[in-house]
Amino acid sequence: MINLIEGVLLLLLASIGVFIFAIRRHYAIREVRDQYGIPEGELLYTDLDHPAEVLFSEKYRISGRPDYILRDEMTGDHIPVEVKSGRAKKPYWNHILQVAAYCLLVEEHYHTRVPYGVLVYGDGEQHRIDFTEDLRRQVLSTVDAMRECCAGTPVRRNHNASVRCRNCAYSDECRYCLGDM
Repeated sequence: MINLIEGVLLLLLASIGVFIFAIRRHYAIREVRDQYGIPEGELLYTDLDHPAEVLFSEKYRISGRPDYILRDEMTGDHIPVEVKSGRAKKPYWNHILQVAAYCLLVEEHYHTRVPYGVLVYGDGEQHRIDFTEDLRRQVLSTVDAMRECCAGTPVRRNHNASVRCRNCAYSDECRYCLGDM
């Protein structure tokens, strides 16, 4: 009888622990959503508060890690969200292409059509990026052009901003790096 009571108490304590963990996670997610202006929806994936798996497309041979993937509460659609620290009155073209690439990755990973992605800038400004067939073609064309560049002559930097070089993943290997300025 004592073993039964101990077992019930342990089960009760474990249940309370799981409940507390769930509440803390809910409020932590809410805080991050409020901070970055993330739209409502079930959070399926996040790369901002801890490293997440890299999504890889066998079909397009691209990979990436969106900041978030949400399931829209109203439609059930999977929506990639990319958070940028800077400010912008309108989305930059390279950011639009990045979100479009994430749309391709999410489509393949979750086996579903992605109607749009979201860009959130540091000032909380949100931009819905409709994932149209035209944008799909443009991102795939850009990926092809990038592959051609990589297969050819070495790529030279297209800026004179040392801070961009310092934050670049290839600065250790780049012979044009301005990072030491």
